[in-house]
Amino acid sequence: MRDARCCTDKDLTVSRFAQDSLEQQIPWIEGERFQLALDSRDGAINERAVGKDTLTVTTRRLIRLGHRGGRRTTAAVPLDRLTAIEVIDIERDNARLMSGLISLAVGAALGWVSWTILAVMPLSLVLGGLPVLVAVFLISDYVFTDEDGALVVYVDGYVLRQPLLSRESRRDAYFIANRIYELMAVSASSAHANTEPTHVKNAGLARATQTVEQTLTSGEPEMASASSSYLASLITSRFEPATDGIAITDVSERVARCITATEGAASYVTRQIIRDPANQQLSEGDYVRDLEFVAPDRFRVSQTAWAPRGEIHDCWVSIGTDFYRLASAWQKPEDPSRFYVERQLNAHLTVTKYLNVLRQGYPTEYELTTNKGKQYLQVRYEPLGREALASVLGNASPPQGVIGSATIWIDYETDLLIKSEVKISEQGGDHKLIVEQAFAFYDTGLAVEAPSVPTRPESTS
Repeated sequence: MRDARCCTDKDLTVSRFAQDSLEQQIPWIEGERFQLALDSRDGAINERAVGKDTLTVTTRRLIRLGHRGGRRTTAAVPLDRLTAIEVIDIERDNARLMSGLISLAVGAALGWVSWTILAVMPLSLVLGGLPVLVAVFLISDYVFTDEDGALVVYVDGYVLRQPLLSRESRRDAYFIANRIYELMAVSASSAHANTEPTHVKNAGLARATQTVEQTLTSGEPEMASASSSYLASLITSRFEPATDGIAITDVSERVARCITATEGAASYVTRQIIRDPANQQLSEGDYVRDLEFVAPDRFRVSQTAWAPRGEIHDCWVSIGTDFYRLASAWQKPEDPSRFYVERQLNAHLTVTKYLNVLRQGYPTEYELTTNKGKQYLQVRYEPLGREALASVLGNASPPQGVIGSATIWIDYETDLLIKSEVKISEQGGDHKLIVEQAFAFYDTGLAVEAPSVPTRPESTS
């Protein structure tokens, strides 16, 4: 089952704030999350609608902004009311353009030759003019097509039409249509689910851990279970100040060594929790994601998302260009490019973004801390620089007004990064977001192998 992700990012993975308003025209429904948008000329984009003709896809609705001839049109339709999607792909006929250009050249040549030889104006106009008229007709038919391409969405008693005015938009329309169908499937599954929303403080995280232990399995299931439990406890651990002081030169050296040691790790496991700090329990819009990573390109991901009607679980494996997803059984899609959002999330779950934070420079604060008898160097960066914020959000161009801070814990003995906590907020706004992530079992011989799939490939319908 696929969940309604963001995607990031193209925003994708972390930020809730760039999409909280759609040009201030339609308020976001509680728990609604931006997915992606289709601009009539720019194609698929990962930003809120800013063009004249843009169709925005969220986890709940399709929202179209149209602006032509001084008339602005805003339409919104719920995903659970859609009945069909049609892509009208209008390609210009290059053969007609070539025929028109040839006719134009022939007409000009005939007119010039007849005038040069006979010097009879009416005859030259007839001989040269007829091919030119044919050329004008053919070229006009090429330039001014009778119909634009369109992504057409059918709802009960209503048709939502998004123009496709460029090669990019016509190309991306197929991906957008497929993504809408996936979100419709998630919405339908949630609507028929018997699971009730999670509102108990620790029950949601406990169930997520149990789900991960069941689905995030490698060649050694007991290893997956142990790592999930350890990561969950590491995220909730409290680090107490130690009595030993550290010189600032030692901090800089430790940070540099952490970057080198962590970047050189061949494998590790990690858990990421994205939550709203205003809630005491995991609730709608929150995520728990677990990753087993083996360098350079082996990922096993398990994800639990909190939706309006319950929890949605998803699991996939990515090895190089091969992609596998778990439904009732493991499947290998015929077209893995449809899952580029998951592939982007693979890379975003790795430790790289926090190493970019460490590269920002001197920490704002630092101290030596202890937890269960071990020492950790705690460094804090506030505010995050533009480049570091972009890396954390998974968005190359973070929205203006979004600020962040990061606290990172480094194992004082191994120099490995073991935990991070990023707080994101809007200047002058109430929206806040916490991203917690723990890393463990570095270089322990972890293996991510391709799962067994049925011999018959997944249907592309």
